[in-house]
Amino acid sequence: MAGTKKKGKGKKAASAKPQKRHMAGEYPLTEEQVSELKKVFSVFSKGKGGQIKVEQLGQVMRCAGGVPTEEEINHNVTELSSLEKTTISFQEFMEIIAEHRNRHGFLDQELKEAFEVFDDDHDGYIETTELIRVLTAIGDPLTDKEADELIREADLNGDGKINYIEFVGMTCKPK
Repeated sequence: MAGTKKKGKGKKAASAKPQKRHMAGEYPLTEEQVSELKKVFSVFSKGKGGQIKVEQLGQVMRCAGGVPTEEEINHNVTELSSLEKTTISFQEFMEIIAEHRNRHGFLDQELKEAFEVFDDDHDGYIETTELIRVLTAIGDPLTDKEADELIREADLNGDGKINYIEFVGMTCKPK
């Protein structure tokens, strides 16, 4: 990788923890970014042995903050199919994501900002009352029952509220 320098590990400061970087393609990913990608990937690979179907690639990329074109998705799917692959591992997904990030960037900041609009108290969760407030404010009022149903559909861990990963999954889930 010409022109890419690896930074040495620094001592941990009391107030700021240095981010370890993972190299995926030419795009360095922090541990936090890799963790977020793993969480999104795991939503789609649940019950599939840690793999996603090749056909899910575009959807998973979008949920992870990517903005792939249909042409790019088709190219990746064709390439994987030519290798007789029907599933994609997390490592393969990271390589595809890194290549995509190198070309296009990501929407992860926009998704986080959208989540924060709903998360009034900044506790990392969207609760029924917060969902009702925001949707009513934008002209799409919900009853308590409708809001509870939306939360229940998106709530993967059954805690009665939506965390960021569940929000991303809900936002990117096909209708």
